[in-house]
Amino acid sequence: MAACGRRVAKLWLAILLLCTFVCSHGQKLDDSQSNDGNIHREKRAAIDNSLGGNRKPFSNNNFDGKLGNSKFPQRNNGVGNNLQNNDVPFMNKQPMNQKLGGSFPRNTNFQPKRAGNVDQMHKAPRKGFQIKIVDSEECGAEVRKYCGQNLWDKNFMVLDCLQNDLKMDTELSKSCQHFLWMYKRNLTKDERFEHASQDVCKGELQSIKDCSDLQRGKGTIISCLIENFDNVTSASCRQFLNKMATIVFSDYRLIYHFAEDCFDDISKTRCGRSEGDDDEALHTQGRTLSCLAEKMTNLSGKCKVQVLRTYELQSDDYHLDRPLYYACREDREHLCATVTAGGGKVFNCLYSHVADKAMSHECREKIELRQKLISQDVKMDKSFYRACKHDIEKNDCFVGSSTNGDTKRASVLLCLENAAKSGKKLKGKCVAQMEDVRKMLMEDYRLSPNLVARCGEEIKNHCSDKDIGGETLHCLMGLAKEVTDKPKISPACTRELEALMMETDVGSDIKIDPALQRACQSVVDKLCDDVQPGDGGVINCLMENIDSDDMTDSCEEKLLEIQFFIMRDFRLDNQMFRRCRQFAKDLCEAPVNWHEKSSKKAGEVLACLYRHLRKPRQEEKKVSRACKQEIKRVMKSYALSVELNPEVQAKCLSDLGNFCSSNKGDTAVGAEMECLQNNYDDLSEGCQKVIGELVEDEDEDIELDHILMKSCTPMIKRFCNELLDSDADPGDVLECLIEHKNNHDMDSKCAAGVEHHQLITQKEFKFNHKFKEACQKAVTKFCPYKKTKLEVVTCLSEHVRNDTLLDKDQRIEKPCRHQLRLQILQRGESIALDPELQGKCKDDIRDHCANVAPGNSAVMECLKKRQAHLSQPCHRLLFKREKDEFAIADYGLLSACKKMIKDYCDPDDDQPQILRCLKKEKNNPDFDAKCRSVVIRREIMQSKDYRLNPSLRKSCHLDIGKFCAALVDQHKQDVELEGLVISCLKKQYAAKRLSRECDMEITEIIQQAAGDIREAPVLEKACMGEIQLHCQDKLMEDMEKGSDEELQIKEAGKGQVEECLKEKFRQRKLTDKNCIKEVSYLIQEEEIDVNVDPILKIGCQKELNRLCRGVRAGEGRMMSCLLSVLEEDPKSMSDKCRTMLHNRKEMWEYAAQVAPIEGFQEIYSQISESPAKFYILGVLTAVVCMIFVFGIGCGRVTKRVRAEMKNK
Repeated sequence: MAACGRRVAKLWLAILLLCTFVCSHGQKLDDSQSNDGNIHREKRAAIDNSLGGNRKPFSNNNFDGKLGNSKFPQRNNGVGNNLQNNDVPFMNKQPMNQKLGGSFPRNTNFQPKRAGNVDQMHKAPRKGFQIKIVDSEECGAEVRKYCGQNLWDKNFMVLDCLQNDLKMDTELSKSCQHFLWMYKRNLTKDERFEHASQDVCKGELQSIKDCSDLQRGKGTIISCLIENFDNVTSASCRQFLNKMATIVFSDYRLIYHFAEDCFDDISKTRCGRSEGDDDEALHTQGRTLSCLAEKMTNLSGKCKVQVLRTYELQSDDYHLDRPLYYACREDREHLCATVTAGGGKVFNCLYSHVADKAMSHECREKIELRQKLISQDVKMDKSFYRACKHDIEKNDCFVGSSTNGDTKRASVLLCLENAAKSGKKLKGKCVAQMEDVRKMLMEDYRLSPNLVARCGEEIKNHCSDKDIGGETLHCLMGLAKEVTDKPKISPACTRELEALMMETDVGSDIKIDPALQRACQSVVDKLCDDVQPGDGGVINCLMENIDSDDMTDSCEEKLLEIQFFIMRDFRLDNQMFRRCRQFAKDLCEAPVNWHEKSSKKAGEVLACLYRHLRKPRQEEKKVSRACKQEIKRVMKSYALSVELNPEVQAKCLSDLGNFCSSNKGDTAVGAEMECLQNNYDDLSEGCQKVIGELVEDEDEDIELDHILMKSCTPMIKRFCNELLDSDADPGDVLECLIEHKNNHDMDSKCAAGVEHHQLITQKEFKFNHKFKEACQKAVTKFCPYKKTKLEVVTCLSEHVRNDTLLDKDQRIEKPCRHQLRLQILQRGESIALDPELQGKCKDDIRDHCANVAPGNSAVMECLKKRQAHLSQPCHRLLFKREKDEFAIADYGLLSACKKMIKDYCDPDDDQPQILRCLKKEKNNPDFDAKCRSVVIRREIMQSKDYRLNPSLRKSCHLDIGKFCAALVDQHKQDVELEGLVISCLKKQYAAKRLSRECDMEITEIIQQAAGDIREAPVLEKACMGEIQLHCQDKLMEDMEKGSDEELQIKEAGKGQVEECLKEKFRQRKLTDKNCIKEVSYLIQEEEIDVNVDPILKIGCQKELNRLCRGVRAGEGRMMSCLLSVLEEDPKSMSDKCRTMLHNRKEMWEYAAQVAPIEGFQEIYSQISESPAKFYILGVLTAVVCMIFVFGIGCGRVTKRVRAEMKNK
């Protein structure tokens, strides 16, 4: 109690001394001129022993956080200003230069006009000296003019009044200003106050050696204590210093160490007095402080510290920053009227309204200036520092110490954000303050001095018309995002934007970016209303819905501008960073801490993670499932636009200018990427490589193909829903879309997107990841020099076809053959997917198929129907394609007969087996008419060239070499044989010379041709005129006479054309020799087996069932049975069957007479099969013997030889 009493007594003694000095009135600080209450302020200062010298740098380590926060009372006096830069520790005191008007004024001869008081202004005031400002001749008139009479007796209130308004200050006479300056200076030097401070602050002076060792009477003891206010623990000392603070801050020369540390800088920057100004003029000194703040970057380290420290000391009460106070008085009244002063609350309120158009220009300038200084020392932002001080210290965000370390706002923010992202819990108040600061930085670019310096030209030239509120920043982002060979933004400016994006953590919450929030709030309400704010959820939701009909243009524009920077640094994507940070460190050497600087190029870490996701090495760490999902999500944005893909933007800049700049349609979202893909063959090497990799990625994951997904998402749900339910591979979904591309319910835009993807993947074999994975080994071995997918497919299909025909083990593995089949099917579906064929047949398509809609193999089928009339290059290449289709996969057949294949055949069978199955079932009453038509078309094609019939070629390859080699050798490899080889084999069939396997194949072909003359191309060609002359009624009604088109046979008249020709042949009405010959061959073929004569078989079906039931089919046994019955018991047959057999015998006999003999083999066969063969052989032998005898007997007569020649 005694100690407490002594402290109270000392306090009252100090107050009594102060009151006695200011005119025997107790000083009561009444803020009647202000609406604000007392301000509670915390100062930060401590000593750093590591710097040497007698003085120590400032620190908060000695401050007792349990003390009250009552600091500098709210006053309307004091001079302040702002600026920025590094914290440098205070050095030892240097001698003052009198020219700067330091602790002692230069004009030492100044004399007040009131007698008795003049000398006292220069000397240390005598004990009990009293003076009233109102009574001074220098300021009396101003006091009476501007201050109420109730204040006249109170000097502090008069000081408050005279400095309360900027206009009033400017209207004070120089003599009054000088008087007030001397008055305040002497207050700080008055020994009585220093004695009072020693009594009231005795404990602090003992602990703060810097202050206790100072010389008395120099005005430095009190300012030193104020400077170390954070280390003051005594309540009485704090109250005393609060009363003195407003005086000390009214002039920079009264601030501890300010003038001496900034002496050289004031001279160098020409921030001293103007010509004609007195050193003691109040506003001259204010201009000096403001000037230094504005030229902060040019100041020395010591002076920077002093300027920043001054503004830090003012940060508790905006009244202490006089220029800001004057500029923002009205703004404070209508923007922050309800905010209680103290603790930097008014500052904070004004900061939050910096983008408000209602704020005056003058106030905004001062606020922005202070914010610039805060960017250099976060401690100047009192609200933020108080809220986050614990977290800053806990996470060591001031590297080194609180004064000597890095106290820049950006560094502290990054440190705290890293702590939060590392799972550390920050105080709620600190998190709220961080959000406010980040939002404020995104609202006004001028709060980031480095950005202003680096981007000044860009702002002036391109963004000067933008309003505050983040619009200027988004203008700069748009310039950075713009892809052009002449960028409008410098690399330095882009780097500053990237730094700002990191500082504000712009990807974490849409609320951080006011411009983005304004543009997208309506979209968020519709599409992302259920998404929790924070952690980047809302921004990710907007990106996923960028193609939604509810997405607005303004939201999309600003969203992509933000996404441009997020895609360049994976750390800005909160969800991805949280789930992939460790993998990024282990696999891609990325910094593990969020705030660490990275040496990686833009987008490099994300690209690295994606590579490891697609092609993980066996020994390396596997990416987690959660990280995989995030990588795939972000990669969708990568593929969205060239602007969002750093690698594409860097490698393809010139190509974009060359190919994708003239057409406005190529500059839309995603269109530039499509344009580059369309011009793939003409791209530069670097661009071609990166676009190729992107196409590979899109093929592997359909979701990366933005244009395709935009159009096809509903179609995927319609046609491929089962795959979605089973979580199928994205490649399977793409194959599903390809399969249903020509479905009548397919959206046209989706079909176009699917075909575009197919076209792009044609460029190179590796673009189709399934095909590449399945066939890489085969391509390396058999097709090493093939590059495009078309070349690889052609090469591999030839190997597969040859192995099939030669009955060898397949050299191409089954998975590769499966993928090859799919590729051939795709190629057959659209001629656009076969650029080589499309090029060779361009004119033919125009001439013959101009009205045919593309897709669904329609153009290909059109060309096949008119194959005889195509140009030679087109015809040859089309024939090569047909060989692949018949051997491996035929899209037209599989598409038209999908249901029939499912009903009658095994869908897993290979192409030849499926076609054979359909041939057998095509006459089934339930068989689909469209499918039947396609099957018949395939039969006709096969009848024209044995090479299109793999089964026939395989079974008859020896017979062809034996009997028909000359025909094969006479024709080129890629030219159709027009049925000549098959016709040759038929003749050998009639002569029964074929091998068993080949005989069976030919039998089937003859059976097919007997029902449709179009499947006997040699006969059809030879008899075209006779058919149109004698068998017109057997053709379709629209088949015009003399038409050069293919014969159109009536559905109900199968086999009737051949029957008509045979009948006219029997009646000797045929006149064309070639036709007569071919018909005779036909008749001879049918003589072998009743099964190859469908008309006879139908007419004699009952007899076959009744009379030849036990006869085994084949090798002509059924026909022999019928002929035997005809000879032995003709009455047992029906009239129809008997008549048909008689006619057949007549035709066979006539055919034997007409048919020319081709070769000795045929002569021998006919003789050996004739009943009079012995007679014929005897005659021939006699003829030969006669010739021999005649030769012997007549040889000498024909050629005589002289005797001498014989005897020689």
